[in-house]
Amino acid sequence: MAQKFWYAAIGLAMAMACQPADSQSKSEAAKPTPAPVGADPQSTTANYGDWVVRCQHVGDAATGRRVCEVAQIIQMQGGQGPVAQIAVVRPTAADPLRLTIVLPPNVSFPSSPRMAVDDKDAQPADLSWRRCLPGGCFADIEIKDDLLQRWRGQSAQGIIKFKDSAGRDVALPFSFRGFAQALDALAKS
Repeated sequence: MAQKFWYAAIGLAMAMACQPADSQSKSEAAKPTPAPVGADPQSTTANYGDWVVRCQHVGDAATGRRVCEVAQIIQMQGGQGPVAQIAVVRPTAADPLRLTIVLPPNVSFPSSPRMAVDDKDAQPADLSWRRCLPGGCFADIEIKDDLLQRWRGQSAQGIIKFKDSAGRDVALPFSFRGFAQALDALAKS
């Protein structure tokens, strides 16, 4: 979700940079007055252990809606920036919860990423690849109630497994600490 907003912001910045200088000054003169800012925040974040609940108001104040997600960014110790991201979101109130992970673009196909409680987990979540972009590859799954309940009861580390482009197994640890509380907060938002 945050990735979508980031790409939109980059597209807007590139479009503005490509305009000639004189057209920018003309468009600034004809620029409409911005809409008033409402009393409710446009975005919020709340931390629950190793998870973050992020909410963003999408659209204008009168007709827009609030979209929230539970997320975790995975960084390797001493690394430069995130290695992976996990997000749980319900796009609309009628939709089921979806789990999305973003992994480095160095993945192997047709393998599928898996999320498990540990190495011995007999029921890992098998995700399906959706797309790869230069910034990462996206995989997701609808979260069923039995998986959600099992994960809510965890408090230690989980593991994401996938194959890199050389076919080697990669295992990235993630944390369940605060997951249940973050999901409770998501349900209220």
